[in-house]
Amino acid sequence: MNLSWIDYAIVLVYVGGTIVAGTLARGAIKGISDFLVAGRGLKIHMAVATMVSTGLGLVTVMYMAEEGFKYGFVPFVFGLMALITTVIIGRTGFIVSRLRHLQVMTVPEFYELKYTRGVRLLGGIILTLAGTLNMGLFPILGSKFVVGFTGLDKEYVNYVMIGMLLIVVFYTLMGGMVSVVLTDFAQFVLLSLGFFFGTYVILNHPQLGWDNLVQAVQVHKGDVGFDPIANPGYGISMILFLFCVGLVGVVWQPEMMRPLSAESPKVARRVFWISAATVMGRAMVPMFWGIAALAYFGNPELDPHYAMPEMLGKILPIGIAGLLMAGMFAAFMSTHDSYLLAWSGVIVRDVVSPIKAMLAKSSGEREADGTWGGLSSEREIYWTRAIVVILAAFLAIFGALYQLPETAFRFMYVTGT
Repeated sequence: MNLSWIDYAIVLVYVGGTIVAGTLARGAIKGISDFLVAGRGLKIHMAVATMVSTGLGLVTVMYMAEEGFKYGFVPFVFGLMALITTVIIGRTGFIVSRLRHLQVMTVPEFYELKYTRGVRLLGGIILTLAGTLNMGLFPILGSKFVVGFTGLDKEYVNYVMIGMLLIVVFYTLMGGMVSVVLTDFAQFVLLSLGFFFGTYVILNHPQLGWDNLVQAVQVHKGDVGFDPIANPGYGISMILFLFCVGLVGVVWQPEMMRPLSAESPKVARRVFWISAATVMGRAMVPMFWGIAALAYFGNPELDPHYAMPEMLGKILPIGIAGLLMAGMFAAFMSTHDSYLLAWSGVIVRDVVSPIKAMLAKSSGEREADGTWGGLSSEREIYWTRAIVVILAAFLAIFGALYQLPETAFRFMYVTGT
């Protein structure tokens, strides 16, 4: 085992606090708008913190680190594309401001306002299938980090995954988006500290440091480890793809839930503008850690999903290791709670409820409580919670059985597209 009792104590205190926060948030839920978009009352600082936490999940750290391990410094171009597209959205309010103005809770809800209920139903089905498949690797990659970082035997990876999912599902069910926002703010702080200390130790470790990382990429990858145009895994087409995905990714439901929870369209736009300062680092720091794992072990044939966490578990001192572990567990939770809530909300509000409304031949007008003549607000909350449990069960089965044919990064962006 790589961690001391002090490190485990830090993690347990955080997990315990999260469970308490989820339980307390239950009393704040009065209707479906509270459950899915926190009553549309988020101010700018809280909205930015929770959006950054969602965008930087443990799965993000894992697949970004894998890219760095496999391709060297080339994937840094992704961070640059993310910065450019987020600035464009933040300055123009592209799509974001209008959707918040319309007070929708999901992206397909806009289709009924603009077109018909049938278009909304079709959009909800497509988004549900893509989103659920996209999320399929989240739990198993997070579990691999914990196993590699702590030094557990790899045969426990599925058990760890189930345990982590149970914690996330519990507090997501308790308080919905209110619970998510409360815990995401603490997660934002932990993630920032974890990233800072982890990177600091890597830069100052005698086997690592900047020069050793550059040398490792040169030895194992050659010049194509530095040139995104020449690298056969990237090139101009991949760079353009990353730009387009970054721009239209604004309609990705988990990303949109924060702006839709903001107190005004202006705040919704500013969420993207301010968070632009973090998007490049959210990509490049994990990639940097992946390169560090390559330099530390000196073997490009290792499993990159275990190499990076194993390296961190070996080089971090007591206390810092516990802080980073808590931060990474926070990263796991921040993404899973948001995605589970996002996709369960789409399934209920944009698939189940429209079908019921069609069968009942309702008028198709939006009610004061945000419903559309299908399920009542209380039934939407009930079914959203039920779908959260079903999705979590699917993720556990998918993660345990599915074998990746490509890198996790490409799986995420192909399914997300």
